[in-house]
Amino acid sequence: MAFDASNTLDSIAGHLLASGYLQSVLIGEPKSPPSGNQFAACVFLNSINVAQLTLGTTIESHVLTLRIYRNMLAEPTETMEKELAKMVSSVLADLIGEFDLGNSIRSIDVGGQYGAGVSVNYGYLDLGGTMFRIADITLPLIVDDSATTTA
Repeated sequence: MAFDASNTLDSIAGHLLASGYLQSVLIGEPKSPPSGNQFAACVFLNSINVAQLTLGTTIESHVLTLRIYRNMLAEPTETMEKELAKMVSSVLADLIGEFDLGNSIRSIDVGGQYGAGVSVNYGYLDLGGTMFRIADITLPLIVDDSATTTA
């Protein structure tokens, strides 16, 4: 079975960039640190599986990580922490409230109907010698028919 997740990645990255919340959005992990003290993000794949098989089509679960970055040295620290929490809330509200995420994305699996639901983990990451405060959003998407089930 072959999966094509390129449309899923393009749709989510494009939606996030168009939202105006983030300075930049990359597909895949950046090789160098995002510049400036604004919020940046990347989107990458965690897993893909067939959630339901019907005659001739598939319903799949594409689980993405949406990582939001902010330079850890931004001051004041308390303000930065609150702004990161607010950014995560805004991005999730925008994505979950969107009824057309494009291409074959049916919806966000908020409650985890086909596995784990939406979750957020906060942490720190050294990227190219710069420390970032990050929020990793696990974003499970229900996607229609991107898998090839025949030879």
